[in-house]
Amino acid sequence: MLFLYVEDTCLAQDALKEESSNKPISVTAGVDKVRATIGDEINYKITVDFPENVEVFFPETQDKIGGLTVKDFAVSDIKRDEGRVTRELNYVLETYKASSYIISAFDIKYKEKLKPEIEVAKTPEIFVEVVTVLDADASDVRGIKPPVSLDKRYFKLYIIIAIVFGVLLLVAIVLHYVYHRKQAETESIPEPLSAHQIAYNDLESLRAMDLISKGQIKEYYYRLSNIVRHYIENRFKLMAPERTTEEFLLEMTVTGKLSGVHKELVGNFLEHCDMVKFAAYGPDSREIESSFNSAKKLVDETKVVFQENIVEDANVN
Repeated sequence: MLFLYVEDTCLAQDALKEESSNKPISVTAGVDKVRATIGDEINYKITVDFPENVEVFFPETQDKIGGLTVKDFAVSDIKRDEGRVTRELNYVLETYKASSYIISAFDIKYKEKLKPEIEVAKTPEIFVEVVTVLDADASDVRGIKPPVSLDKRYFKLYIIIAIVFGVLLLVAIVLHYVYHRKQAETESIPEPLSAHQIAYNDLESLRAMDLISKGQIKEYYYRLSNIVRHYIENRFKLMAPERTTEEFLLEMTVTGKLSGVHKELVGNFLEHCDMVKFAAYGPDSREIESSFNSAKKLVDETKVVFQENIVEDANVN
């Protein structure tokens, strides 16, 4: 997805640049509008420029950023002749609540290849204000007109009409209340979806998006790894989405919630996803299908099955 940034719009953009040889990356972040009305889409973009000998680790995709809902997300790379790479993370944000929002700084981790030291560059904080349509167009609000006197000849008629409409309105309210109360009594509340049902639905939706045939390999792996991370959080109560792969794998080694086989499966899966997302690794069709099957296999073998009020844990320790 490409965002159009126009000079005559309110552009909120700041940049953090590391000029020394030890920190060779440049990080910018901005939105296409700092003041929006309720329901407007706000385009938020993070741009990182770095040489090809540097590995950059981006934060995982989130459902909300600074209190704003993430409606869509895309990532793209541009290689330049001078041996540098420009990577863009584009978010489409929206909200239906008027308020002031602060998009907090993101930690962009990076390191030079063949070196273990990891350094951090931060994006700038960005302020966004969301107002109601009335606030946005307050200049068009006109004063209240003075009261108009009623013709005494029709005064009684107006009173009768008002009483009739009042009675009809009261009857409609009572009927509406009775009808919806009966509906609520007869309708049963559906049970919430289990962790594995949510994961199965997300996997099917990802396959239906057909991102591979469109050449969107990185976005496919972003979404696939997020499905697995959210499943692990919902199923085992491990905080997978908010952590880097290294942090999560370290916690997973000491937890007893997964078997040794499944720990190895998750570790191999996440490391392969990171190679594609952050190290510009290009997987072939066999590896792509294998990654999808690994995600489904984890769900198949660790899901909780409910049968005749007896809970069976599919995780074999």
